[in-house]
Amino acid sequence: MSAKTSSSLSSNKTEWFDHLVATLRTHELQLETDTASKDIKKMYELLMSDNMDEMFKMNKIVSQQYFVKKILIDYLHILDNNLPLKLAFDFNDSEVLVWAEIEDNNEVYEHVLTRAESKINAIYHPYGFDMETMIVEKSDNLPVPNHYKIFKT
Repeated sequence: MSAKTSSSLSSNKTEWFDHLVATLRTHELQLETDTASKDIKKMYELLMSDNMDEMFKMNKIVSQQYFVKKILIDYLHILDNNLPLKLAFDFNDSEVLVWAEIEDNNEVYEHVLTRAESKINAIYHPYGFDMETMIVEKSDNLPVPNHYKIFKT
């Protein structure tokens, strides 16, 4: 490693720690003056309680929200505004579920959706998240399951 690269890494590390300490001090002041948000209060109460089960539960929820959001954005970007007739989403602990209605016998678009799912799974499976797509045809005349959130009708 060159001296320039080592210096750059050290500078990045220093900047990161400075930012972390500044954030902690800001949160400390907000907690002392009772101006902290509910989420910040809850996070610090949990950290100070030493309740590892609850800490990891919170971490799981935040992680899930982060990855589901990224997966949906990437999926829609892959489809590039070429959306099916109907599109809805749901998620569970480790999967984003897709409900897609397409025109009858449209094997080309079915392949587009399958390929998009494959790309998402290639990116996010290492993080413990996958996508599963249910493709139905218009003539099936099936309603979107009620636990899905409709994106397009």
